Amino acid sequence: MDIPYYLELQKRVFDTLRYVSCHEGNFDTYSIVFESLLIDTCSFFDSICQTLIRERSLTEKPEAHARDLDKKTKGSESLNFGDYRILLENKFLLSRREVNLNPYEGAEYPNPLSHGPDAICGHIIVPFKEWADCAPSPWWRAFTDLKHDRISNFRKATLRNVVYSMASGFIILTVRNEDQFKAGSVTPEIYDLFFPKYWHFKGRVAVMNFLWS
Repeated sequence: MDIPYYLELQKRVFDTLRYVSCHEGNFDTYSIVFESLLIDTCSFFDSICQTLIRERSLTEKPEAHARDLDKKTKGSESLNFGDYRILLENKFLLSRREVNLNPYEGAEYPNPLSHGPDAICGHIIVPFKEWADCAPSPWWRAFTDLKHDRISNFRKATLRNVVYSMASGFIILTVRNEDQFKAGSVTPEIYDLFFPKYWHFKGRVAVMNFLWS
């Protein structure tokens, strides 16, 4: 269910871009609609990280330096953002993973499958870059602030934070479903908002999807 859920969030993001152009000049725009999206995209990120880590714990030895990890992976306690950073950065080096923001004004890629992967290089974002310095992500901090006090922190519900939280969810989605992505068996619309810049192009499934290595 993680891919259909992501696609629904992606649809909602594109709906907002009918009214606010996707450009750096608009990234600080905030609204009630962006607030709702940010809460939902970060909640999706939270859920998919917990699922991924618990799935991995069934077959891999847990990291010794993740506090209370054994209890958390068994579901008796919740994993937190610090756990995600420790576990997923160590395993997948997420701080280095870049995605192309396809609907960015002036560098649009409305149909990514019509391009060669190496040619898709418009507006690149790195949503986990702070993890390299063991620092929290601004979009996650905005999410937690909004959860605690939506009225006072309303201006943190920005297009920038929505875009970066969605990009983070997309990257975790590709990690959890890597075999499907690399085999070209995911729906092509999964690439409409973001395009991964961290895999090597291997070929195509007919002309409808990409194969990765």
